[in-house]
Amino acid sequence: MRDAIQSKISVGSIVYDRHYDMVARIREINGPLILLARPSGLNWSRHRRSIRLATEWEQKQLRALAKLHAQRQRGLKSPT
Repeated sequence: MRDAIQSKISVGSIVYDRHYDMVARIREINGPLILLARPSGLNWSRHRRSIRLATEWEQKQLRALAKLHAQRQRGLKSPT
């Protein structure tokens, strides 16, 4: 089953990094290493075994972070 899930991981997929406890989008796959990116511009590499597909809630979390980051880049206050 793990192999089936790992085969669904592709560039653009939203995944959860178990090591850093963070949701990110896959930017590049280079063999077993996966380059991950957050909306803030943070990039890092993890081994394929350290990530899993994000849940629906985690995907929403990443979209909300992207929206907040875009607002801050434009100089708007965060909606509180």
